[in-house]
Amino acid sequence: MKKSNIKYFVAGALLAAMVVGCKDQDYEDYKIQSDASHGNDPKIISTAVTATSNSEFLVYAVLPTHDEQEFQLIPVVLNSKDVASQDIHVTLVENLDSLDSYNAANNSNYLAAGSPGSPAFTLEDNGVVTIPKGSSVGYLKIKAVSFDFLGADSYAFSYKIASVQEPGYVISGNHNFGIVVFIAKNAYDGLYHETGNVVREGNPPDEMDTKDVHLATRGLATNVAQAGTDVFGNSTLTYLITTNSDNTVTISADPNAAVSIYPIAAGGNAGSEGVENSYDPTTKTYYLNYEYKNGSGLKRTFHTKMVLE
Repeated sequence: MKKSNIKYFVAGALLAAMVVGCKDQDYEDYKIQSDASHGNDPKIISTAVTATSNSEFLVYAVLPTHDEQEFQLIPVVLNSKDVASQDIHVTLVENLDSLDSYNAANNSNYLAAGSPGSPAFTLEDNGVVTIPKGSSVGYLKIKAVSFDFLGADSYAFSYKIASVQEPGYVISGNHNFGIVVFIAKNAYDGLYHETGNVVREGNPPDEMDTKDVHLATRGLATNVAQAGTDVFGNSTLTYLITTNSDNTVTISADPNAAVSIYPIAAGGNAGSEGVENSYDPTTKTYYLNYEYKNGSGLKRTFHTKMVLE
Protein backbone atom coordinates (compact mmCIF):
# COMPACT_ATOMS: atom_id res chain seq x y z
CA MET A 1 0.00 0.00 0.00
CA LYS A 2 1.05 3.53 -0.71
CA LYS A 3 1.30 5.93 2.21
CA SER A 4 1.04 9.69 1.91
CA ASN A 5 2.22 11.80 4.83
CA ILE A 6 0.85 15.19 5.74
CA LYS A 7 2.23 17.84 8.11
CA TYR A 8 -0.45 20.44 8.26
CA PHE A 9 -4.13 20.18 7.76
CA VAL A 10 -7.13 22.04 6.60
CA ALA A 11 -10.73 21.65 5.70
CA GLY A 12 -12.32 24.49 3.76
CA ALA A 13 -15.67 25.46 2.48
CA LEU A 14 -17.33 23.06 0.16
CA LEU A 15 -19.62 20.30 1.54
CA ALA A 16 -22.95 20.31 0.65
CA ALA A 17 -23.47 18.86 0.28
CA MET A 18 -24.87 17.76 2.54
CA VAL A 19 -22.82 15.08 3.95
CA VAL A 20 -23.80 12.21 1.77
CA GLY A 21 -22.63 8.66 1.48
CA CYS A 22 -23.09 6.10 -1.26
CA LYS A 23 -25.16 3.07 -0.46
CA ASP A 24 -24.21 -0.30 -1.87
CA GLN A 25 -27.84 -1.21 -2.53
CA ASP A 26 -28.30 1.69 -4.95
CA TYR A 27 -25.64 0.16 -7.17
CA GLU A 28 -26.66 -3.44 -6.65
CA ASP A 29 -30.21 -2.53 -7.74
CA TYR A 30 -28.84 -0.74 -10.83
CA LYS A 31 -30.13 2.67 -9.76
CA ILE A 32 -26.75 4.04 -10.76
CA GLN A 33 -25.84 3.55 -14.39
CA SER A 34 -23.10 5.97 -15.35
CA ASP A 35 -22.89 5.30 -19.06
CA ALA A 36 -25.48 3.91 -21.45
CA SER A 37 -28.12 1.41 -20.42
CA HIS A 38 -27.09 -1.76 -18.65
CA GLY A 39 -27.18 -4.99 -20.54
CA ASN A 40 -25.48 -3.64 -23.67
CA ASP A 41 -22.11 -4.92 -24.83
CA PRO A 42 -19.43 -3.99 -24.10
CA LYS A 43 -19.61 -4.08 -20.31
CA ILE A 44 -18.73 -0.62 -19.04
CA ILE A 45 -16.73 0.26 -15.94
CA SER A 46 -17.45 3.73 -14.58
CA THR A 47 -17.34 5.88 -11.47
CA ALA A 48 -20.40 7.20 -9.62
CA VAL A 49 -19.55 9.22 -6.54
CA THR A 50 -23.17 10.05 -5.71
CA ALA A 51 -26.19 7.78 -5.65
CA THR A 52 -28.64 10.44 -6.81
CA SER A 53 -27.03 12.25 -9.76
CA ASN A 54 -24.39 12.11 -12.46
CA SER A 55 -22.11 14.47 -10.56
CA GLU A 56 -18.53 13.30 -10.14
CA PHE A 57 -18.03 15.55 -7.10
CA LEU A 58 -18.90 14.81 -3.49
CA VAL A 59 -18.16 16.33 -0.11
CA TYR A 60 -17.90 13.47 2.36
CA ALA A 61 -18.12 14.59 5.99
CA VAL A 62 -17.54 12.10 8.79
CA LEU A 63 -17.46 12.24 12.56
CA PRO A 64 -14.08 13.41 13.89
CA THR A 65 -12.31 10.59 15.72
CA HIS A 66 -8.72 10.00 16.83
CA ASP A 67 -8.66 6.38 15.69
CA GLU A 68 -7.52 5.27 12.25
CA GLN A 69 -10.46 3.92 10.26
CA GLU A 70 -11.20 2.70 6.76
CA PHE A 71 -13.29 4.93 4.49
CA GLN A 72 -14.89 4.14 1.13
CA LEU A 73 -14.42 7.12 -1.18
CA ILE A 74 -15.01 6.60 -4.90
CA PRO A 75 -17.40 3.86 -6.08
CA VAL A 76 -16.37 2.00 -9.22
CA VAL A 77 -19.37 0.43 -10.95
CA LEU A 78 -19.93 -2.39 -13.43
CA ASN A 79 -22.74 -1.32 -15.79
CA SER A 80 -24.31 -4.57 -16.94
CA LYS A 81 -27.58 -6.45 -16.70
CA ASP A 82 -25.74 -9.05 -14.62
CA VAL A 83 -23.51 -8.84 -11.58
CA ALA A 84 -19.79 -9.55 -11.98
CA SER A 85 -19.06 -13.14 -12.97
CA GLN A 86 -15.53 -12.81 -11.57
CA ASP A 87 -13.51 -10.44 -9.44
CA ILE A 88 -12.80 -7.35 -11.55
CA HIS A 89 -9.65 -5.38 -10.70
CA VAL A 90 -9.74 -1.69 -11.66
CA THR A 91 -6.71 0.56 -11.17
CA LEU A 92 -7.32 4.20 -10.22
CA VAL A 93 -4.61 6.86 -10.35
CA GLU A 94 -4.43 10.41 -9.07
CA ASN A 95 -6.08 12.92 -11.39
CA LEU A 96 -5.02 16.45 -10.47
CA ASP A 97 -6.18 17.96 -13.78
CA SER A 98 -9.83 17.27 -12.90
CA LEU A 99 -9.39 18.84 -9.48
CA ASP A 100 -7.77 21.92 -11.02
CA SER A 101 -10.62 22.20 -13.53
CA TYR A 102 -13.23 21.89 -10.80
CA ASN A 103 -11.56 24.55 -8.67
CA ALA A 104 -11.35 26.92 -11.64
CA ALA A 105 -14.95 26.37 -12.69
CA ASN A 106 -16.39 26.72 -9.17
CA ASN A 107 -14.10 29.33 -7.67
CA SER A 108 -13.05 26.83 -5.00
CA ASN A 109 -9.68 26.00 -3.52
CA TYR A 110 -9.63 22.31 -2.62
CA LEU A 111 -6.15 20.97 -2.09
CA ALA A 112 -5.01 17.56 -3.29
CA ALA A 113 -4.83 14.93 -0.57
CA GLY A 114 -1.24 13.79 -0.39
CA SER A 115 0.21 17.18 -1.32
CA PRO A 116 2.92 18.57 0.98
CA GLY A 117 1.51 19.37 4.40
CA SER A 118 -1.75 17.46 4.01
CA PRO A 119 -2.97 14.96 6.65
CA ALA A 120 -1.61 11.43 6.51
CA PHE A 121 -3.59 8.65 4.91
CA THR A 122 -3.02 5.21 3.46
CA LEU A 123 -4.31 4.41 -0.03
CA GLU A 124 -5.42 0.82 0.23
CA ASP A 125 -4.30 -1.74 -2.35
CA ASN A 126 -2.27 0.94 -4.15
CA GLY A 127 -5.46 2.26 -5.72
CA VAL A 128 -6.64 -1.06 -7.16
CA VAL A 129 -10.41 -1.37 -6.67
CA THR A 130 -11.95 -4.84 -6.66
CA ILE A 131 -15.52 -5.30 -7.85
CA PRO A 132 -16.21 -8.68 -6.20
CA LYS A 133 -17.74 -11.60 -8.03
CA GLY A 134 -21.50 -11.44 -7.54
CA SER A 135 -21.50 -7.66 -7.04
CA SER A 136 -21.63 -4.54 -9.21
CA VAL A 137 -19.55 -2.09 -7.20
CA GLY A 138 -16.19 -1.73 -5.51
CA TYR A 139 -14.62 1.24 -3.75
CA LEU A 140 -11.41 3.20 -3.71
CA LYS A 141 -10.55 3.03 -0.01
CA ILE A 142 -8.31 4.88 2.37
CA LYS A 143 -7.30 4.54 6.01
CA ALA A 144 -7.07 7.80 7.90
CA VAL A 145 -7.63 9.56 11.21
CA SER A 146 -10.66 11.73 10.47
CA PHE A 147 -9.85 14.28 13.20
CA ASP A 148 -6.75 15.22 11.21
CA PHE A 149 -9.05 16.48 8.45
CA LEU A 150 -10.73 19.06 10.67
CA GLY A 151 -9.12 22.37 9.86
CA ALA A 152 -9.23 25.60 7.91
CA ASP A 153 -8.74 24.12 4.42
CA SER A 154 -10.21 21.13 2.61
CA TYR A 155 -8.45 18.22 0.94
CA ALA A 156 -9.85 16.35 -2.05
CA PHE A 157 -9.15 12.86 -3.36
CA SER A 158 -9.24 13.17 -7.15
CA TYR A 159 -8.73 9.89 -9.01
CA LYS A 160 -9.52 8.42 -12.43
CA ILE A 161 -9.77 4.94 -13.87
CA ALA A 162 -6.50 4.01 -15.57
CA SER A 163 -7.03 0.36 -16.49
CA VAL A 164 -9.01 -2.84 -15.96
CA GLN A 165 -6.97 -5.99 -15.42
CA GLU A 166 -9.47 -8.47 -16.85
CA PRO A 167 -10.32 -8.43 -20.59
CA GLY A 168 -13.79 -7.72 -21.96
CA TYR A 169 -14.50 -4.47 -20.12
CA VAL A 170 -14.54 -0.90 -21.43
CA ILE A 171 -13.78 2.21 -19.36
CA SER A 172 -16.53 4.82 -19.56
CA GLY A 173 -15.62 7.77 -21.72
CA ASN A 174 -17.44 10.40 -19.65
CA HIS A 175 -17.73 8.97 -16.13
CA ASN A 176 -14.23 7.75 -15.44
CA PHE A 177 -13.12 9.95 -12.53
CA GLY A 178 -14.28 11.12 -9.14
CA ILE A 179 -13.47 13.98 -6.77
CA VAL A 180 -14.25 13.43 -3.08
CA VAL A 181 -13.58 16.16 -0.52
CA PHE A 182 -12.96 14.35 2.75
CA ILE A 183 -13.58 16.35 5.91
CA ALA A 184 -14.58 15.91 9.53
CA LYS A 185 -17.91 17.34 10.62
CA ASN A 186 -17.64 20.68 12.38
CA ALA A 187 -19.33 21.69 15.65
CA TYR A 188 -22.37 23.18 13.88
CA ASP A 189 -23.26 20.23 11.68
CA GLY A 190 -26.69 18.83 12.50
CA LEU A 191 -30.47 18.99 12.00
CA TYR A 192 -32.26 22.22 12.89
CA HIS A 193 -35.85 23.36 13.34
CA GLU A 194 -36.39 26.48 11.25
CA THR A 195 -39.18 28.99 11.81
CA GLY A 196 -39.79 32.47 10.44
CA ASN A 197 -41.05 33.90 7.19
CA VAL A 198 -40.21 34.49 3.55
CA VAL A 199 -41.61 37.33 1.46
CA ARG A 200 -42.05 36.89 -2.26
CA GLU A 201 -41.82 40.39 -3.69
CA GLY A 202 -45.31 41.83 -4.11
CA ASN A 203 -46.94 39.21 -1.88
CA PRO A 204 -47.67 38.81 1.85
CA PRO A 205 -45.22 36.76 3.96
CA ASP A 206 -45.28 32.96 3.92
CA GLU A 207 -44.74 31.50 7.37
CA MET A 208 -42.05 28.84 7.71
CA ASP A 209 -41.98 25.94 10.16
CA THR A 210 -39.59 23.25 8.98
CA LYS A 211 -37.92 20.47 10.90
CA ASP A 212 -34.79 18.52 9.97
CA VAL A 213 -33.05 21.33 8.10
CA HIS A 214 -29.51 20.02 7.69
CA LEU A 215 -26.55 22.31 8.18
CA ALA A 216 -23.86 20.24 6.47
CA THR A 217 -20.18 20.84 6.97
CA ARG A 218 -18.32 22.77 4.31
CA GLY A 219 -15.33 23.77 6.40
CA LEU A 220 -14.03 24.38 9.90
CA ALA A 221 -16.86 26.82 10.71
CA THR A 222 -18.83 26.91 7.45
CA ASN A 223 -21.99 24.96 6.70
CA VAL A 224 -24.37 24.75 3.79
CA ALA A 225 -28.15 25.00 4.18
CA GLN A 226 -31.18 24.95 1.89
CA ALA A 227 -33.37 28.05 1.77
CA GLY A 228 -37.12 27.79 2.13
CA THR A 229 -37.32 24.01 2.16
CA ASP A 230 -41.05 23.85 2.91
CA VAL A 231 -41.95 26.87 0.77
CA PHE A 232 -40.05 26.25 -2.46
CA GLY A 233 -38.83 22.66 -2.17
CA ASN A 234 -35.91 23.50 -4.44
CA SER A 235 -32.72 21.68 -3.46
CA THR A 236 -30.62 24.09 -5.57
CA LEU A 237 -31.50 27.05 -3.31
CA THR A 238 -28.52 26.62 -1.02
CA TYR A 239 -26.29 29.11 0.77
CA LEU A 240 -23.31 29.15 3.11
CA ILE A 241 -23.36 30.01 6.81
CA THR A 242 -20.01 30.81 8.45
CA THR A 243 -20.06 31.07 12.24
CA ASN A 244 -17.43 33.57 13.35
CA SER A 245 -15.44 33.52 16.59
CA ASP A 246 -17.51 36.42 18.00
CA ASN A 247 -20.74 34.47 17.19
CA THR A 248 -21.67 36.77 14.33
CA VAL A 249 -22.70 34.92 11.19
CA THR A 250 -21.55 35.54 7.64
CA ILE A 251 -24.04 34.48 4.95
CA SER A 252 -22.59 34.01 1.48
CA ALA A 253 -23.44 32.48 -1.87
CA ASP A 254 -22.92 28.77 -2.46
CA PRO A 255 -20.97 28.44 -5.74
CA ASN A 256 -22.94 25.27 -6.50
CA ALA A 257 -26.35 26.91 -6.06
CA ALA A 258 -28.79 28.08 -8.71
CA VAL A 259 -28.93 31.61 -7.28
CA SER A 260 -26.69 33.92 -5.26
CA ILE A 261 -28.01 34.44 -1.75
CA TYR A 262 -26.73 37.46 0.17
CA PRO A 263 -27.21 38.80 3.72
CA ILE A 264 -29.52 41.65 4.71
CA ALA A 265 -30.34 43.49 7.93
CA ALA A 266 -32.92 42.07 10.33
CA GLY A 267 -34.99 45.24 10.08
CA GLY A 268 -37.00 44.33 13.16
CA ASN A 269 -38.67 41.41 11.39
CA ALA A 270 -40.32 38.95 13.77
CA GLY A 271 -39.14 35.95 11.76
CA SER A 272 -35.63 36.36 13.16
CA GLU A 273 -36.91 38.07 16.31
CA GLY A 274 -35.32 41.25 14.97
CA VAL A 275 -31.87 39.82 15.67
CA GLU A 276 -29.05 40.41 13.18
CA ASN A 277 -27.22 37.45 11.61
CA SER A 278 -25.72 35.66 14.58
CA TYR A 279 -25.40 32.42 16.55
CA ASP A 280 -26.28 31.79 20.19
CA PRO A 281 -23.96 29.01 21.42
CA THR A 282 -25.98 28.54 24.63
CA THR A 283 -29.24 27.69 22.90
CA LYS A 284 -27.54 26.57 19.65
CA THR A 285 -29.75 28.96 17.71
CA TYR A 286 -29.08 30.78 14.43
CA TYR A 287 -30.77 34.09 13.57
CA LEU A 288 -30.65 34.53 9.80
CA ASN A 289 -31.64 37.35 7.43
CA TYR A 290 -30.97 37.02 3.70
CA GLU A 291 -32.46 37.27 0.24
CA TYR A 292 -31.96 36.48 -3.43
CA LYS A 293 -33.53 37.34 -6.78
CA ASN A 294 -35.25 34.68 -8.83
CA GLY A 295 -34.98 34.25 -12.58
CA SER A 296 -37.54 37.01 -13.11
CA GLY A 297 -35.58 39.44 -10.97
CA LEU A 298 -38.06 39.33 -8.07
CA LYS A 299 -36.74 39.31 -4.53
CA ARG A 300 -37.26 36.46 -2.09
CA THR A 301 -36.54 37.76 1.42
CA PHE A 302 -36.00 35.48 4.43
CA HIS A 303 -36.01 36.21 8.16
CA THR A 304 -35.67 32.96 10.10
CA LYS A 305 -34.52 31.30 13.29
CA MET A 306 -32.94 27.82 13.35
CA VAL A 307 -32.59 25.82 16.56
CA LEU A 308 -30.60 22.59 16.83
CA GLU A 309 -33.01 19.69 17.31
